[in-house]
Amino acid sequence: DHEYLKTAAAFQAADLALCLGTSLRITPAADLPLTARRFVVVNLQETPHDARAALVIRAPVDDVMTALCRALDVDIPEAPGGGGGGGGGGGGG
Repeated sequence: DHEYLKTAAAFQAADLALCLGTSLRITPAADLPLTARRFVVVNLQETPHDARAALVIRAPVDDVMTALCRALDVDIPEAPGGGGGGGGGGGGG
């Protein structure tokens, strides 16, 4: 209960919440992004809160976050143990 209240307060204070790879269907957590000033949904399927989102992106989270990090010139460290799936891999470009 204490952790939920801390989380709820953080959402309420947030200018932007990123909802990455979630169906936003499990309450009460699913409703937390609605309390931020704005929220963005990155998910392959529709969610119940898409209509209220500032932006909805239908793409794999790894791809979106890799593109965002590159656009912001943020290095993406290699995963422990080397390569592996996902959008992985280093920066550059």
